[in-house]
Amino acid sequence: MFPKSTNDTFATKLYQSFRHNSRFKKPKLAQTDFTISHYAGEVTYQTDFFLEKNRDYVIVEHQTFLMASKCPFVAGLFPPLPGEASKSSYKFSSIATRFKQQLQALMETLGSTEPHYIRCVKPNNANKPGCFENASVLHQLRCGGVLEAIRISCAGYPTRR
Repeated sequence: MFPKSTNDTFATKLYQSFRHNSRFKKPKLAQTDFTISHYAGEVTYQTDFFLEKNRDYVIVEHQTFLMASKCPFVAGLFPPLPGEASKSSYKFSSIATRFKQQLQALMETLGSTEPHYIRCVKPNNANKPGCFENASVLHQLRCGGVLEAIRISCAGYPTRR
């Protein structure tokens, strides 16, 4: 989020960015702590060493080793990044950065498509025509998100067309 931040500047940036959010609070006595109101209650976090603990790097040798895996799944997790010409051990690529780049590529792909969904509902477990098991159909509609989508649409929220 902030490559050259310190604990203090990180806390300051959080206070500036989220001061209007109802779930974010700044404790009165602490300079670098922040409180978030979760569903289960308020949790106070300390920014001391927060950035260091949440920085996860991929070492180039490890990346090369995993890219050479014979398992396609493992090799696909670490594709070579464009502009990664240097093979120095001291050049790090954080996992968060890779995730962000992959997410951006996915969002671009999704943005350029026009998805359509067809939901199939199995009317009964015996596969007999004209026979509907209400409990089974209702369960499928709930699990598929259909009832929730209808509830949201009835509440007046916009839907994609």
